[in-house]
Amino acid sequence: MAMASISLTDQIDVSNGAHILYFYESYEGYLSNAVAFVRTGLRQGQEIVLIDSLDNQRLIYERLTGVIEEKEFEHIHFFDHREFYGKYGAFHVKLILESLEELFQPFVNRLLTVRSWGHVYWQDQADILEQLRKYECHCDTSLNEWGILGVCVYDGRHVPANVQNEMLKSHEYVMTDTSLAKSTFYNQKGKTVLFPSLAVHTQMQSEVDLYKQKLEFAHVVSHEVRNPLTVIKAYATLLQNREEDRSAQAKLQAIIDYVDVIDNEITHIINTEQMLSSESLWVKSKIAVAPIVCEVLPMMVTKARTQAIALHSECSLGGETILGNAIGLKLIISNLLSNAIKYSHEGGTVWFKAGVQGKRVVLVIRDQGIGMSEEQTHKLFRKYEKMNHEKSGQGIGLFMAKQLIDHFAGEIEIASVLYQGTEVTVRLPLSEAAS
Repeated sequence: MAMASISLTDQIDVSNGAHILYFYESYEGYLSNAVAFVRTGLRQGQEIVLIDSLDNQRLIYERLTGVIEEKEFEHIHFFDHREFYGKYGAFHVKLILESLEELFQPFVNRLLTVRSWGHVYWQDQADILEQLRKYECHCDTSLNEWGILGVCVYDGRHVPANVQNEMLKSHEYVMTDTSLAKSTFYNQKGKTVLFPSLAVHTQMQSEVDLYKQKLEFAHVVSHEVRNPLTVIKAYATLLQNREEDRSAQAKLQAIIDYVDVIDNEITHIINTEQMLSSESLWVKSKIAVAPIVCEVLPMMVTKARTQAIALHSECSLGGETILGNAIGLKLIISNLLSNAIKYSHEGGTVWFKAGVQGKRVVLVIRDQGIGMSEEQTHKLFRKYEKMNHEKSGQGIGLFMAKQLIDHFAGEIEIASVLYQGTEVTVRLPLSEAAS
């Protein structure tokens, strides 16, 4: 069964089976939108069907090269639009729709989520405008039945205004080079535009602004705050060594723990900002995984202790290496463990396991916390998306973790049950396997 909604971009949902009409005016705008459409689909784990000219396909492929992982090209299916729309010598609606069904049915049968980008091609023929109108009406029905997000693309300079108006009746949305809006002429009932509301947009923008302010604040105060923190920790440690009362020792230890957590959070924020803003930190080399795990775990144990959470770990790694970078791997592990701790119940337990399976390093983080619904897991890796607004954070951690895991040619799997807990599995190829 198709989902009720599907992600068009990282921040916008549309109804599944949505039919989008795109009249472009700028060739550069067209290419940019096509690339963005493909990249968003890949991030959402979708198959991409791209029906376009061979020249456009080549340019889109070039713009994607080096931006997406090589293996992701396997999920992009290119078709020549001249051959697809004109192989019968003319634009025949019935025959083209049969080809469309033949193309998409295998994806539907395998329950794969698909998005389609079709640059419609036609030649001069007496009834071409009527044929295009009929094609779009039938296409709207078919995409809805199959649960496929489809964009039908036309050069806006070559389609008469009266035909454009007719086409708006068979498309939920109309798109230009710079905007996307609901089609006011759309006459199908029971299908709803699922753009975020103004309130949600405002909230999202507020969180973006807050995150930027937090980064700026971290740079300004890091030196100013860390000096007194160091003094506080030193005095607390000195008093703890002299104090014989166990209750007082425990309170002093809590002070030391919180100082360490605050210092670590500052480091974490700065590292995240650096990864977001500096391409040089994404350069990959061989790095040993075990030392990084051993560096991150003690701080995570301290953080868990401040929230009355027990963190149990098991590491069977030796000298295994991956192609990545140390800061990135630290962010992956610390973000995932921090979330497990944050969303656990007081007195609960978080488990961490690191080992090797075949030619991959496998990291598993499991908790018995609040868990997530299926709808929440679908939106899990969006930038600035938060699963629980009662908890602190700006929704950047999981987005960053997913970007890094993809960059390291790995994969992440989330298994979660609402109110029962979550298990996260990360698999990263060993450097020998990756090379």
